[in-house]
Amino acid sequence: MVDSLLDITSSLINLVAIRVALTPPDHNHRFGHDKFQDLAIFSQSIFFLASCLFILFSSIRAIYIGAKPDNPAIGVDVMYLSIFLTFTLVTYQTYVVKQTKSKIIAADKLHYFSDFLTNIAVVVSLYLSNSFWYVDAIAGIAISLYIMRVSYLLFKDAMHNLVDEEFCNEDREKILKIIRAFPEAKGVHELKTRSAGSKPFIQFHLEIDGAMSLLKAHAISDKIAAELMHNFPSAEIIIHQDPEGLEKEENYLDGV
Repeated sequence: MVDSLLDITSSLINLVAIRVALTPPDHNHRFGHDKFQDLAIFSQSIFFLASCLFILFSSIRAIYIGAKPDNPAIGVDVMYLSIFLTFTLVTYQTYVVKQTKSKIIAADKLHYFSDFLTNIAVVVSLYLSNSFWYVDAIAGIAISLYIMRVSYLLFKDAMHNLVDEEFCNEDREKILKIIRAFPEAKGVHELKTRSAGSKPFIQFHLEIDGAMSLLKAHAISDKIAAELMHNFPSAEIIIHQDPEGLEKEENYLDGV
């Protein structure tokens, strides 16, 4: 019951966060509102941690005092219904994640999928509780530890975006590989990447022939940006053109 109440609360927070994140950029939020998704995921991780600590404490206490669950038959019937509803929700969320690439929905799906697994564990423990009274409490401990792990993963993912952590090395190398495919690109420096919610941000200085016209330089930048957008959908890309040789301190194409 406690977990379900927290589920409802976190889902309502997600709903508000998604609605706010969809709000277009305004005068005070020029980069948009996508980080509200990260704030929601961060708050969820705290809620989940609190719930698993409560379950952990209750389970240890049950073992200590030798408590066993009452009316396990009713509990099993309730859990069967919960398993069916949770499976239906996770299936739909899987479809939504594939269509939208939303990190907040992916986090919510991870949360409910963990609920689906723990609900099955609860049913098994309730069946065994008549013969082994301590099984229910042990299952509660295992479930709380699993939720704690999920909470940590959500917290870690949210913090990556909130502190503007760079893309992983694989994605940064992918960006450079795309740029290298254009012969007009003589070098690139000041590559900076970050994410807000499910929206990537990419910016860098592109070194090109200094004698090239501004119109042609702009056209090349547009082609590179289009290719990056193809590989990083919905990304916001800023490319600053520099004459070749102007900046030598950090040229990624030269392997520095």
